[in-house]
Amino acid sequence: MEEKALETLRTFLGRRKLDTTTAVVRGELPNVNLYTIGSVLVLFSQKDKGLLDKDIRTFVKFAADNSYTNGMIIVSMAKPSANVLRVIKSFAKEHVQFFWIWHLQNDWTTHRYSMPHRILNQDETTALIKRYKLTNPAEQIPSIDSQDYQARVLGAIPGDILEIQRHSDVAGPAMYYRYCVEDVNVA
Repeated sequence: MEEKALETLRTFLGRRKLDTTTAVVRGELPNVNLYTIGSVLVLFSQKDKGLLDKDIRTFVKFAADNSYTNGMIIVSMAKPSANVLRVIKSFAKEHVQFFWIWHLQNDWTTHRYSMPHRILNQDETTALIKRYKLTNPAEQIPSIDSQDYQARVLGAIPGDILEIQRHSDVAGPAMYYRYCVEDVNVA
């Protein structure tokens, strides 16, 4: 399962135009297999039960202490609790992303019902704001959670604007935009 998850992560990072060279990292984190894919640190928790919020904080501290500043992906054998997910979302600006290992056994973005998503670059964001005369994009564009599956696949962080291409057999393609926020449940 871990090898398939690494393969899927390499696919996702390759689409971001990042290096996908994989290496094993020697570290001193108990019950964790460490890898790098390019410059992204990948942690596979081997705990059968869910992670705790202190585990997430330990992982983030390990990454900072060892100068892994280009992002971190945490993969767990169990679904995260609400507390763990809240802690992960608090580190979204530092490119910390969480995947349940079962979500990495297939590339769900290639499913025929998956709508193509992409992050707008700075020029496209400026043009979008000008086109729709937006004064506060964070309030005027619908939100997408930083830990939404598509946002994680793309590596979106809070403040990014995602373009979603919807398709209708009747109307054809239509563009839709979402503003990435740390947590959509926080008002």
